[in-house]
Amino acid sequence: MFRLPVRPIDRLYRGLILGQKRPIIGPVLRQALKLRGIDIPAEALQPGDGLVLRHAGNVVVHRQSRIGRNVMLHQGVTVGRGDIWREQDPSFRGFVIEDEVILGANAVVVSQKGLLTIAEGTVLGANSVLNTSTGPWEIWAGAPARKVGERERP
Repeated sequence: MFRLPVRPIDRLYRGLILGQKRPIIGPVLRQALKLRGIDIPAEALQPGDGLVLRHAGNVVVHRQSRIGRNVMLHQGVTVGRGDIWREQDPSFRGFVIEDEVILGANAVVVSQKGLLTIAEGTVLGANSVLNTSTGPWEIWAGAPARKVGERERP
């Protein structure tokens, strides 16, 4: 079974992201992370360990997102609304990135309505554009992304 290689720098990034909740230093940490190209709200992270920012930089996650355990985000990943030019639809509920998910380099996850869920164990290939929820342990690729295979469950 593939296990995410969580390095000390990944633990540091996670600590800085969670530190954004702190009263005085939080805004400073948020700006420091943004200077590094990381825009992930502290509320998005679930308790536990395992967020991996592989080649961290230019990673943006919508404020209405929830990120599970052992998630790997490569450089250039964007999770956000697909209709930013208009008023947010009242039915929009955000994004859920479940445990063991891998989002490849420059992958984009967009939604306009409802809740988009990237199910446990899903892999989204590099340069893919996902606009629909996935099933567990699936592999998705393309623009727009479509299911291209399945991962072996641990």
